[in-house]
Amino acid sequence: MSDKTKQLFLWHGENDYEIFQRMVYWREVFEKKYTGLNIFSFDLLASGSKDKINNDLKNALQVNSLFGMNKLVILKNFLQTGSKLDKEVQELVLGALKKPAEGFFVVFYQTEKPDARNKIYKQIQGLHKKAIAEIEEFQLPKQNNLVKWILNKAKQYEINLSLEAVNLLAAIIGNDLWQLDREIHKLANYKSGEKVTTEDINLMVKGKYNDDIFQLMDAISSKNKKKALKLFQDQLDSGSNEIYLLTMLVRQFRIFWQIKEATEKDNLPEAMIAKQLKIHPYVVKKSLSQLRNFPIEQIKKIYQQLLDFEIKIKSTNITFELLFDLLIAEL
Repeated sequence: MSDKTKQLFLWHGENDYEIFQRMVYWREVFEKKYTGLNIFSFDLLASGSKDKINNDLKNALQVNSLFGMNKLVILKNFLQTGSKLDKEVQELVLGALKKPAEGFFVVFYQTEKPDARNKIYKQIQGLHKKAIAEIEEFQLPKQNNLVKWILNKAKQYEINLSLEAVNLLAAIIGNDLWQLDREIHKLANYKSGEKVTTEDINLMVKGKYNDDIFQLMDAISSKNKKKALKLFQDQLDSGSNEIYLLTMLVRQFRIFWQIKEATEKDNLPEAMIAKQLKIHPYVVKKSLSQLRNFPIEQIKKIYQQLLDFEIKIKSTNITFELLFDLLIAEL
């Protein structure tokens, strides 16, 4: 709440983690300066009586009230496509935005892009052009920005991550900031005062993709059937779900296909492949080393087999374990 000239704010975007953190901070600052009784929060998509929401919102938007002039009114999902707001309340909101009283702050926030046809949104846009309102889109960090985010979060939790560990976290979890926060916090408790390595992450973190899957892909790409079957069984024994393993293999062979075409047809360098395909550089680097033994036709064939396996698992009693054995036997 550092901007003293603005009282109207719109925060939107897919990065709901950062929006939530910003909202928590604002509430804390406001409560310290005034009181929690001066904070009013409404979610148009939340269940509840429409009449009650309308009445409560009317009371919150009134300048003169028992709680004084200073207010923070939080309006969530009020600008979404298809959102239905009582006409009287809509006019009340529009009136409150037109000339907000001193000490009166209104924050709209949502993950969905605001509906351009929404009257309230149109008014906020007009006020934004006049520098009266502030509109901010919260985007998820990618690649280098994601690495910086992980390093900053590690600093907050006073944890020392090796650069390899940071890259592995980014690769296996991606930009799911909620999970990254949980995993970094967990690692901080596990390795208090010690440096966190990739071995620690493989032991403690189960993300979208872990190093065990890379090892499995190494075995498959080198056609080491015995090792591939053992690693697959190890994954099952450690509690990995068959569908999870199948999904990971489908994902990796799709990446193989994309990278193979990027290198053979377009002759792109490693950094450009990562940028163009929106894949973490760590995954690209690992994949390139595994692709040497794979002609593109075989990659396409295995990828199609894995897609067929998805259908068979859903429509029959055949297990992926059996299908995987058949796949490895054909290598």
